[in-house]
Amino acid sequence: MREKLEKLAKDWHEAGRADFEKSYENLNYDNYAPKSVKEARKHYYLDEKTGGAFIVDKATGTVWRLKSKYGLPNKRKVCGNVETITGNDLYRLRWW
Repeated sequence: MREKLEKLAKDWHEAGRADFEKSYENLNYDNYAPKSVKEARKHYYLDEKTGGAFIVDKATGTVWRLKSKYGLPNKRKVCGNVETITGNDLYRLRWW
């Protein structure tokens, strides 16, 4: 699952590139908004820059938005499953 999440994070990063570069011509998108995958005991975290954005359950592959407290999934905001969700979906749901 880790490899799939790394690809998903890369796709999510590329989905936001055009809008960012159109709005901020003088900033480097790769340095300003990097995406990363962090592993925990029960979950994977999909982070943007230094903050959390999404959480993935290791057992089911369910992707949720994070609650305002880092590390807790917002069970009311299910984004999808790691098997079917795309980087464009994550980009669209980032500020949901």
